[in-house]
Amino acid sequence: MEEKMDSKRIENAFFEVIEALGDVEYKEELKDTPKRIADSYKEIFYGIDIDPKEVLTKTFEVNSNELIMEKNMDFYSMCEHHFLPFFGTVCIAYVPNKKIFGFGDILKLIEILSRRPQLQERLTEEIAKYIYEILNCQGVYVVVEAKHLCVTMRGQKKENTKILTTSAKGVFETDSNKKLEVLTLLK
Repeated sequence: MEEKMDSKRIENAFFEVIEALGDVEYKEELKDTPKRIADSYKEIFYGIDIDPKEVLTKTFEVNSNELIMEKNMDFYSMCEHHFLPFFGTVCIAYVPNKKIFGFGDILKLIEILSRRPQLQERLTEEIAKYIYEILNCQGVYVVVEAKHLCVTMRGQKKENTKILTTSAKGVFETDSNKKLEVLTLLK
């Protein structure tokens, strides 16, 4: 895959940021920081140029259409408002329609969607949308719980604040018993 990220431009921009901070002590120690940041952005934002559908190509046939849940999947992302990290866990429940994804493919989907400038609300919705549409399942329910450094280290500075977002598709939009089953299992 062709690399579209302009590392040299990122490096130059962070050099300007450091200079704009004013008379910062330890300038010698900071001289390689812009390059380190540019290099780290290759990893942090590697999902930008990947189509999430690429990892959701293999399904498995099943005889049961009982609820499947994968929970406490760690992720981290970068808030697009402040370019500060947010991180937490994703829980996904879905009711198949005779086919399922491999658990590892769901982890890959989360990685691709979270490794880009992102909003937690959009991340939650995108995870649900891709699983629901590609798998053509009866329903999917996604819960994302995250801590945002833009809330904990700036602004209100509330260290213990966690943000919880959900997205429901299909049967979870209409069947309150199915939704309650998921919420009970999440406890």
